[in-house]
Amino acid sequence: MGPAERKPLLDRWMSRSSASEDERMDRAERMVKAAIDAHPAFDGYRSSIKVYAKGSYANQTNVRADSDVDVVVENRDLYYYRYNPTSSAPAPDPNASPYTGRWDDKAEWRTEVTKALINAFGATQVDTSGKVALTIAEVPGSRPSADVVPSFEFRRFDAADRSVVHHGSRVFSTDGKAIDNFPAQQKSNGVEKDRVTSGRYKKYVRALKSAENYLAENGIISDLPSYFMECLVSNVPNHAITTGYSVDDGFRATLAHLLTNLIPDNFDKNEWREPNGLKWLFADDSKWTRDDGLLLCWRTWEHLGYQS
Repeated sequence: MGPAERKPLLDRWMSRSSASEDERMDRAERMVKAAIDAHPAFDGYRSSIKVYAKGSYANQTNVRADSDVDVVVENRDLYYYRYNPTSSAPAPDPNASPYTGRWDDKAEWRTEVTKALINAFGATQVDTSGKVALTIAEVPGSRPSADVVPSFEFRRFDAADRSVVHHGSRVFSTDGKAIDNFPAQQKSNGVEKDRVTSGRYKKYVRALKSAENYLAENGIISDLPSYFMECLVSNVPNHAITTGYSVDDGFRATLAHLLTNLIPDNFDKNEWREPNGLKWLFADDSKWTRDDGLLLCWRTWEHLGYQS
């Protein structure tokens, strides 16, 4: 594939979802918020409940093949926390006073969010089988599917005196695992990286997501989480992303950087972070591996004809 063939393909791969698709996603988010607002069990707590979108839709890195919406329903009546590193935790801990409000039972929060969604959308439209998210079914032409995550406020203290704090979100899976995320930091870091790369960063995230969709659909690689592609591109230096006069030049340089740094001889997992800047990308419990990233980038490189 030469430059003339690549241009229309990359233009398509880098494009965002259409305005009508964005409106469908906006509608899904609004409907979830309305469901929470209407639930009687939340009377007296509404000012402590925040409903917001996260993920590719919120960060404008969504592509047309991945048109679902991630919506967080976050309880801020209490917060969970940890010290990083844990050895910095003061003794006695000033946050040790137990919460005595209604939501001390984590399962009750998930139960009430589930009831709110079922009341609004109907039992047949809400899939509760997932360990983390509650999934609202798509209505073609009206709204996409939505993954609703019942969460709590989370704070990570990076100093014993709590002078350095990162605000995030914690969700408890149905098997009791605590999962911490930092969607606000992911969004702000992405906006800044996109600004300093003249809009190329998010285009290249969408291009790599589109490449993964194509490669997976054709059995060339296994399916990978959409977020992984954003993670990979976020680790590419700005000077590589802005290489050359064309987006073709820059995307080639982006893939070249990833390929070079994902091969075993050059790989250092301590140099890779998620877009939020606060979590390791290749942690022991990650849903992906270095090999996944290397294969994805290599097959994309081959498909686009950059090896010739």
